[in-house]
Amino acid sequence: MQARLAAGGLTGAGIHFMADKLDILLVNIGGTKKKVYQDLSKDFSAVEPPFWAALMAGFVRKNGFRVDLLDAGVRNLSIEETAAEIRARNAEMTAIVVYGQQANTCAPIMGAVGELCRQLKGLDPHIKIILTGWHPSALPERTLREEACDLVIQGEGFYPLLGILKKQSYDKIPGLWWKENGGIRHNERAANIENLTNELSEVAWDLLPLGSGNYRAFNWMTLQSLETRNHYASIFTSLGCPYKCTFCAIHATFGEHRIRYWSPEWALKQFDLLAREYGVKHINLIDELYVFDARHYVPIAEGLLEREYKLNFCAFARVDRVDAMDIKELKLLKKAGFNWFKLGIESGSMDILSKAHKGKYDKACIRRVVGKIHKAGIDLCANFIFGLPGDTWESMQETLNLAFELNCAFPSFFCAMAPPGSELYNEALKKGTPLPDKWVGYAQQGYEFLPLPTDALSAADVLRFRDYAFDAYFRNPRYLASIERKFGRTARDHVEAMTKIRLKRKLLGD
Repeated sequence: MQARLAAGGLTGAGIHFMADKLDILLVNIGGTKKKVYQDLSKDFSAVEPPFWAALMAGFVRKNGFRVDLLDAGVRNLSIEETAAEIRARNAEMTAIVVYGQQANTCAPIMGAVGELCRQLKGLDPHIKIILTGWHPSALPERTLREEACDLVIQGEGFYPLLGILKKQSYDKIPGLWWKENGGIRHNERAANIENLTNELSEVAWDLLPLGSGNYRAFNWMTLQSLETRNHYASIFTSLGCPYKCTFCAIHATFGEHRIRYWSPEWALKQFDLLAREYGVKHINLIDELYVFDARHYVPIAEGLLEREYKLNFCAFARVDRVDAMDIKELKLLKKAGFNWFKLGIESGSMDILSKAHKGKYDKACIRRVVGKIHKAGIDLCANFIFGLPGDTWESMQETLNLAFELNCAFPSFFCAMAPPGSELYNEALKKGTPLPDKWVGYAQQGYEFLPLPTDALSAADVLRFRDYAFDAYFRNPRYLASIERKFGRTARDHVEAMTKIRLKRKLLGD
């Protein structure tokens, strides 16, 4: 197997020249920023390292195969440029890794993925294309039928990809979908990996241009130091989620409702590498629910305190879980560098939250939890969703009123949509609810975005209210004054520049 190891080569600006032919090239798609974020893409959207692709590359390389990673996103390559570079790499096979950092963000990039597949087959019909990731897992049969690819992997994808590389018979590879004799065949998905620390021990950070300064943190995450925003990385320290929110598609990939963890020692090793070798200052923990099990996050926080890196972290948290935490744990996290929580508040209506299977907490609990987090010195990127099933003008206003009351440092306002793989998607298909006719129609900030209607509101009503809520909140003098007091004039200027960009919406007649 050692003969399959990469023979080395020169690395520069994210381009890796291999002495021997690659067994596989992993690709993160580019050419989507403008369509997904419109003019916000220039200065205000994040540019995320493709952690899942780097994790997959580390796994493949650990098992003895020659692998490289093309991040067309960070290099802002067009579809044509990406296709040309893939062809020039001349790998035995190419795997397009369709992973946004969260399951609900992947559908918008599938239009570009499909176009890249067609471009590649046009250049060379013998290029072997594999699609893996959140979206292919949610819609494996449709993906195989519609896209110019050869294979689709459903589920986490690590061992199925290894089986393909080992040239195992297709009918022996769990989670694989393929075409045969004019039809489509598939096997049951592979079991999820249990021992993440041992089996997924390697991350191919070296195949990403982390030192280039081209990755970029969320603007809210770095309001205190916008000048260091490009010293950024993102990483999972756990996989999965035990909850069943109707608007989330995470279980399309994992197929189960639980969390599996890497060890705290593994996580700290990654932070060591990112801080020392790549000069990373800001880390987005993309775990679906990081602040969940104290046996995981407390040892990590304690290890960070010993290292004194002064890293800036953000992590997902949940209202009812934080409510059960001791304030001492929150203060420990803050001291360790957890300056931001992403908190899913979603709605100000308890009836709406119940219908979304979000939880059993009430407004009093939300107020208590937000106050508790702020008391620990942690800031919030709080999520609110307009247009969830049952929403009316009154309940959406109730949600916006709650956002104003809480005065979080940076709320994220979304419209309810039905990402493939979610319960809402399945319900929309059954009811005949209009869904986007293009994948880019799932992009929240996109021109062609189409949210879900409710029984009382049209999709246009919901979208119009969301855009109104964004302007009303971020232009509010009370809010802007609080940003200036806490983060300085530069942060306020940044927020005010962001609000000057008006998103154009096809649904609203633009």
